[in-house]
Amino acid sequence: MKKFIKKFIPSDLWDIFRFVHKKFKKPIKNYFKTNFKENVLISYITYPFKNGISLRHTNYAEAFEIAKVFKELGYNIDIVDYDYESNLDYDKYSIIFGFGEPLEKSFYNRNQKILTIFYGTGMHVIHNNHATLKRIEEVYKKKGKWLLESGRIVDKAWSAQTSLVDSIITLGDDEVVNSYQKYFSRKIYNIPNSYYKIFDHEEILKNKNFRGAKNHFLWFGSLGLIHKGLDLLLEVFKEMSDFQLHMCGPIDNELKFKNCYYEELYNTKNIHTYGFINIQSKSFKDIISKCAFVIFPSCSEGGSSSVINVMVYGLIPIVTNAAGIRIKDFGIEIKELTSESIKESMIKAVNLSEDEIEKRSLKCSKNTINNHSIEKYSHELKKVLIEILREKNKM
Repeated sequence: MKKFIKKFIPSDLWDIFRFVHKKFKKPIKNYFKTNFKENVLISYITYPFKNGISLRHTNYAEAFEIAKVFKELGYNIDIVDYDYESNLDYDKYSIIFGFGEPLEKSFYNRNQKILTIFYGTGMHVIHNNHATLKRIEEVYKKKGKWLLESGRIVDKAWSAQTSLVDSIITLGDDEVVNSYQKYFSRKIYNIPNSYYKIFDHEEILKNKNFRGAKNHFLWFGSLGLIHKGLDLLLEVFKEMSDFQLHMCGPIDNELKFKNCYYEELYNTKNIHTYGFINIQSKSFKDIISKCAFVIFPSCSEGGSSSVINVMVYGLIPIVTNAAGIRIKDFGIEIKELTSESIKESMIKAVNLSEDEIEKRSLKCSKNTINNHSIEKYSHELKKVLIEILREKNKM
């Protein structure tokens, strides 16, 4: 974000912007105004604590749950943004939880033993960057243009925090855990992502025309359109005109991609481009009611929250294992990140009987509600933290 803003700010005003930006992002001290003996520093995001929970991403609600759980465990809570670069008094903390600059710097600037817990919201940065750059290169070979803005490149590796911490907690599934296990010798814990449920899922499923919906696929994602496989889908659906793709994502934030794939996005009858869409809107409800499947050929995720947010309404996931989602017996795997593999998965999906699609849809919705609610997220996080603290006390 800062790199984007810098393009539009004169150089003589940049230092002023940086000062104001850092001041706005200053740490939150003792958020709950408690008086416990021990303190924890959460290095993640401060936005929901300063501005309230937003529906733009589930991490806002999850961040608040992290703070609540540590309070329940008897800690005063300080919160800082993961990219905060100013100095902190590390010696006041018993635990540092999260990721980013504050956690990384703690290994250089403390005098006492602190329990450090890395919170992995995506796959390991080495895995992620390799995967996203490989996809960027594939598009370059086809289009002759470098579209790095449509990847999800993590500029700072912060290598100490994924190797030297005491414990790692990841979102997603075993694929996410495996991406860290290569570089970490201790135990890695895994907890489920959460979702925002806006509409009545029972109403949507009851009224869905599964015969009409079986040819309709939703791509629902955020920034990093190549990283999340939209380019592959546009190419596939352009060829397969009997299949309908509904694209919901911030296309106007990636203008090079938009221009490069303009024909597919706007001049292809079976590709419906909505751009960014409010998940509380009637338009979004109409789209999820129309589709039987959510398709997401991403190259690296920590359990895609966008996919989980529509699985609650019964959209059957067609995803790569890199999406970090447990699709169990109701979803369909995209075995390779290729057009051919995507086509195979789509054909498999539409060849299911209407009864089978409805059965899988109901199972998908039920599984998501049971395993991905914010209450489940909080419960699993607390259980893992209690285990980590118990192991610490044995040492």
